[in-house]
Amino acid sequence: MNGKRLRAVLLLFCFALLSGCGYELVRDKGVYNGQIISLNVPVFANETFEPRVPEFFTEAFSMELAGSGLFRINEAGADATLQGTIRNMTTGPAALTAAGQTLEKTVAVTIGLTLARQDKVLKRWAFADSEVYDASNINSEDFNRRAALERIASRMARRFHSQLLAVY
Repeated sequence: MNGKRLRAVLLLFCFALLSGCGYELVRDKGVYNGQIISLNVPVFANETFEPRVPEFFTEAFSMELAGSGLFRINEAGADATLQGTIRNMTTGPAALTAAGQTLEKTVAVTIGLTLARQDKVLKRWAFADSEVYDASNINSEDFNRRAALERIASRMARRFHSQLLAVY
């Protein structure tokens, strides 16, 4: 009876060890060996004539970086600043009907990013992306264009985040 109890206790102990109780994946916070854990992400500068475009990109980059859990975003006394600039944005026809009416349009965006710490530039990036959207209905064209811009901004933010983590 004593041997059975000992085996049961050992079996429970081994099961507890193998089941991973208490195991937690620990990630280092920030970049530059933990020197940058808080980022200020001001509204992106706009070199285009499109008034609302910087909002999409500022929000996408802030959400991507905050969602990673590696950074604190827009807090007082941040370790570094990520400044973005919308350099260029173009919209043009992608598909036409036989009568020459536009069915689809392509929106293309180019941005520049600068990571700076106390007025010292640490790194610069440039990204470009485009997306085709439905322009067949004049009533929904603006909505479709905004949705395409939001998707472009999200893709760029994910690419930036992965490049930032791969390098630092």
